[in-house]
Amino acid sequence: MDVSGLRGALVGCATAAVTALAVMSVASAAEAATVTPIASGLDNPRGLAFGPHGQLYVAEAGHGGTACIPPQHPEEEAFCVGFTGGISAVGPSGARRLLSGLVSFAGQEGFAATGIDGVSVHGNGGIFGIVTESIPGLERLGLPLSGHSLATARAQVGRLIQANPSGQFRAVADVGDVDFRWTEEHFKEVGVEQPPDANPYAVFASSGERWVTDAAANTLDEVRANGSVRVVAFIPSPPVSDSVPTCLDRGRDGAFYIGELTGFGNGPGKSIVWRVVPGQPPEGWASGLTGVTGCGFGSDGQFYATEFSTLGWENGGPGSGAVVRVPAHSASPTTVAEGLSFPGGFAAGSDGALYVSNWSVAPANSGGGPTGEVVRITP
Repeated sequence: MDVSGLRGALVGCATAAVTALAVMSVASAAEAATVTPIASGLDNPRGLAFGPHGQLYVAEAGHGGTACIPPQHPEEEAFCVGFTGGISAVGPSGARRLLSGLVSFAGQEGFAATGIDGVSVHGNGGIFGIVTESIPGLERLGLPLSGHSLATARAQVGRLIQANPSGQFRAVADVGDVDFRWTEEHFKEVGVEQPPDANPYAVFASSGERWVTDAAANTLDEVRANGSVRVVAFIPSPPVSDSVPTCLDRGRDGAFYIGELTGFGNGPGKSIVWRVVPGQPPEGWASGLTGVTGCGFGSDGQFYATEFSTLGWENGGPGSGAVVRVPAHSASPTTVAEGLSFPGGFAAGSDGALYVSNWSVAPANSGGGPTGEVVRITP
């Protein structure tokens, strides 16, 4: 599934949410879990990450903008661009924007945006975010921008950025362009039947290290200190559609653990968690998941994942998302909390609680403003 296909799938799921937004609340059918909203009014919230002093950050993909390309077919939606993405800090009184003005792509109603989708924090001021798309990918799509706006968009798309708590940021690597060019050369080699594409989606930052997963190129990338990017692994696709890797974390064994969304045609239970040691082929570490959008290790050492919908893409809707615990080498994850609505990012707190971005795709231009939230889950 390329990035436009991913966006289309998100739009389809988000459309089902319109009539439910006013009446749905967070619920959990898992008796032991308590689910508590701690921030609301977020604009398509995606990745979550804790800083070294316990500060929680959330990437907000935004809601596109007013510059739109009309749909090419009646069943499609307009493709709109703006600078509504950013990063917020979540505290006791809710969320506060630290960084604004990042490029965002969405439908006309702000549905299912892609923009800054991943965030990771290392050290004081080391807030890293990854922005979707690539310049060659956008040139293929076309952009309804010109002048300064076009230049700003081109300087942001596909970039790994580094920000500080004061809201200043700089681009440190052009991941999207490298991944797009890699797919041009290698997709036929690995048997992928889709046009070249890139959608850098999740980032992991550690001491002297930056790693990115690309949901369209299906790659794990290493970003070196000089800003160069190296593709170190390709996540194989299932028999139907695409793997769509959306999240990663490093285990205590030093390996990376990567969750996949999988595209249309893959029913419930078809998603895999991959274990990747750079330089070695990826190995399936656990299976039986559905539509993974966020993942990581908890303070208890267990691996957790958010499932966008346990019913699969075709049947997903509000209230069908879940958080699951994933035992090693298992095919049956354990439900921790369910009844969530399009959950996205995941982060584990030092307090033993799990944090998830809920309503990670939702309309933002339909009159009521952004409706995303962050919830705290106590297993």
